Amino acid sequence: MKSAILITARLKSTRLPMKLIKPLSGVPMIVHMLNRLKLAKIPEEIIICTSTVSQDDPLELIAKEQGVGCYRGEPDDVLLRLTNAAEKYNIETVINCTADNPFVDPIYIDKLYKHHIKKSNDFSKIDGLPWGTFSYAISFDAMKKACKIKDETDTEVWHGYFMDTDKFKWDALMVQDDSVKWSNLRLTVDYPEDFSLMERIFKELWDYRNVFSLKDIVALCRKNPEIVKINENVLQKVGKPIKIKEKVD
Repeated sequence: MKSAILITARLKSTRLPMKLIKPLSGVPMIVHMLNRLKLAKIPEEIIICTSTVSQDDPLELIAKEQGVGCYRGEPDDVLLRLTNAAEKYNIETVINCTADNPFVDPIYIDKLYKHHIKKSNDFSKIDGLPWGTFSYAISFDAMKKACKIKDETDTEVWHGYFMDTDKFKWDALMVQDDSVKWSNLRLTVDYPEDFSLMERIFKELWDYRNVFSLKDIVALCRKNPEIVKINENVLQKVGKPIKIKEKVD
């Protein structure tokens, strides 16, 4: 059963322009993410899923330089873009994460995949990890079904199609490990404050060679609460509500 990590990635951000390729300790943020994701043992491929808009050309170049795949598709219909990428690469189980989350944890990618397959789920998520370090598992057949029932072409936030429609089997992998369990810790990058927090973490933990662990990040933030305060006033963006077709052929 072929699996792959599909990274949702665009360079259209207005709150923090070009954030995915913004240098973080001298290296584009998305490259740090790729280095971390390459530590996952189960997925057979990593694919950056971006748009056909010329603004996103640098992401395709980075994919080639870093030895990962690149799929270019629908600019706004993220769910359709991911589904088409999975079809092109013949992927049965998709592990999805977004490129504004450089600390997505590879250990829990493998745990999530095993959970997803064991439970025969259509969709699986993780509950308990810091915000921006988790990922999602989705079966390709379920993705095709979701694309048929959705009545919206702007699907930047698409998880509700699996969780809120009673048409899919899903559940959550619950994190029990206290060394990484901290759901209120914000480790995603939407605003300058978020990026400043990333810079502080890299300054403290990165040796310019090895990927530091999520346990290291959580321990650092617990030991130094002033780090968490850097972006404590940032609120997570709320996505558009899902829309379902009244009749599906």
